[in-house]
Order: sequence, then structure tokens, then C-alpha cells
Amino acid sequence: MASGGQKRVVQFTGFKKREKAALLKWLFKLDCVFLHDKKYRNCTHLIAKKLCKSEKFLAACAAGKWILTKEYIINSAESGRWLDETTYEWGYEIEKDTHYSPQRQSAPKRWREELTRWSAPGAFHRWKVVLPAKEGDKRMASIRR
Repeated sequence: MASGGQKRVVQFTGFKKREKAALLKWLFKLDCVFLHDKKYRNCTHLIAKKLCKSEKFLAACAAGKWILTKEYIINSAESGRWLDETTYEWGYEIEKDTHYSPQRQSAPKRWREELTRWSAPGAFHRWKVVLPAKEGDKRMASIRR
């Protein structure tokens, strides 16, 4: 199993309520924990509607988590078991006719592989960063996360 036999902890990003509800019906046919949270939590698998720059998407990418298409959930539920994640990962296939660059399309896969190779807990492990910001700035909550 691609995720080492651990129980999957799943989050969604980018889906409208109706589509999310339909995906949850499929998801609950499988053994997993679903995190219904607007903020990224330490999931093992992020199911993303599309490539994006949302906080959840970027945090999962920087943490080297699986970032997968919705077909992973649907096809796994239809099979009655979790399938191998590899072919469902964003970046597995690079599309030519899109406004996303090949580098951006491959980022989730690249980061996951790189962090696995180096056994690093995240893309910014051991970094020390100074971010000048004004107290009361509305973006401070996301910066602190």
C-alpha cells in the first residue's frame, strides 16, 4: 500500500457543498477519518478539486502529503478498498493545454517524493524566518499557522 498501511486521514479542498456531500457518501464506504475543517489539519490525504493556491493545498504540499483527485475516492469506493494513490496524484500527468505550468502541475508529487526521500517533516523544516507585519493585520492568523 502506498501510504504504508496507516489509516487514512482525509480532507477536501475546493469543492462546493453538493459535490462535497456526494464525495462524502463514497468516502464513508471506506475505512478512514474525515476532517471537516476549513483549515489544514495534519491529514494524510488531501482531495483537491483542482490545482490551487489555497492555504490547505499549499500546507499539504509543503508537508509532503498525498494530494489527489476526487476519482481516487470514487474509484476506491467502487473497488471496496483503498487503491494505490500514484495515478490519482496531482502532477502524475502533466497537461499540455492548461494555464498551469508543468512545474506548478508537478509540485504536489515533487514535494511528496522529495520529503519522503529525505525523511524531512516538511518543506521548511529548520528554517528561521522573519516576517515583518503590523500588529492587527488581518493576515496574522494565517501567518501564525
